[in-house]
Amino acid sequence: MRVNRISHIPYSHRVGRYHFQMVQAKLTAPVDPIISYSLQPFYTREQQWMTELSDSLSRLYRYSADLDRAARQFDPERPSSAVSKRLAISSDPETATAQAQAHAKTGVYRLDVASLANAQANKGKMAEAASLTSVAEGQQQFFVVTENQEDSYTFYSAATDTHGQSIQRMAEALGSQGSLLSTRIESQGDQQALILESKTTGKENAFAIQDQKGNSVRALGVHKVSVPARDAVFFLDGVKRSSANNQVLIGNGEVRVSMHQKGASPVSITVVPDHDGLLQHTRLLVDRFNRLHAFLQEKKNTLIHERLETFERISQAADSSLNRYGIRLQSDGQMELQEEVFQEEVAQYHDQFVQDMRGLAQQFREEAIRVQTKPLGAFSQPFEDAASRQPYASLSTSSFRYLHVVNTGLFINLLF
Repeated sequence: MRVNRISHIPYSHRVGRYHFQMVQAKLTAPVDPIISYSLQPFYTREQQWMTELSDSLSRLYRYSADLDRAARQFDPERPSSAVSKRLAISSDPETATAQAQAHAKTGVYRLDVASLANAQANKGKMAEAASLTSVAEGQQQFFVVTENQEDSYTFYSAATDTHGQSIQRMAEALGSQGSLLSTRIESQGDQQALILESKTTGKENAFAIQDQKGNSVRALGVHKVSVPARDAVFFLDGVKRSSANNQVLIGNGEVRVSMHQKGASPVSITVVPDHDGLLQHTRLLVDRFNRLHAFLQEKKNTLIHERLETFERISQAADSSLNRYGIRLQSDGQMELQEEVFQEEVAQYHDQFVQDMRGLAQQFREEAIRVQTKPLGAFSQPFEDAASRQPYASLSTSSFRYLHVVNTGLFINLLF
């Protein structure tokens, strides 16, 4: 933080107070008599104080922001928070895996994969690539027909084209015009064949290909279906279902299941809260709180510490409800986390833990916002010390250490 950001700190009050103290200093200063004095020591002290306060405020903002970010993970209203995260555990990952959305309902699903969905594939005639093509010379035009649309494609066949060149021309025609089909060339030694596949699985994506002009489809044999399109068939909790692809949504759409192979036995999909993630974020929250607490103790003579004790009062108020989860306040004000107790209790009382932590996180959030939006000058110590009968008894930095100033002779007698 730059020093000039706190230039609005009540300057006139401090200068006026300094003038007043200098008048009093005539009776107590070690150098006598004092006829006139210099404000240079005051300016030096003020600059030192402003620099220290700027550094302290920078660290205060950073530590409070870090605590705020850690606390946000315990707000169930945030979709990406740790308390909202769910894990979907499969008993047989080779057959099926699953991912759960935030706030997914916990439970166990029984999945039996009967067959997987696949795309249609047409394998063309296998012939020597260098042999003369059987595709007639001239313009070739053919249709690809699906359930919902019909597309036309063209290419030109020369009399001197080879079988391999004809395959390449048809593949390029399909690729250049945005076909719903994917193409690949299969080779076996000197022989080649064109294979057409639908880009998506399921019966609804089956296709037919036929000549409109010329004989390219029949000459290359790509009209023959080698693998028919098929939907996936599975049983979910005993109820038979089908899907055009191998990814299906279950549990009111909150769990996405990917089926990888036909199952030899039913698979259990278990949806649970992410307790390991909660433990990691709780460790982080405790660490961020302890770091802020240590900083406030270190800077209690620089900042208005009594106005920043809200963090500690919040944690003390929550201590009674968080003790059961192994989160405790130590005698020095630091937090500690007993991980074994935490894991056992949170696994058993997860919903109650979410509610208890929600209140703590919200209060930390509100206090962090208050700190970050408060005027910078409001963090300086009040002027009670300077206005007291013993103005030199204070050793606080923001009161300019009047006793230190006097004892070190910073009140300069300009006669010498």
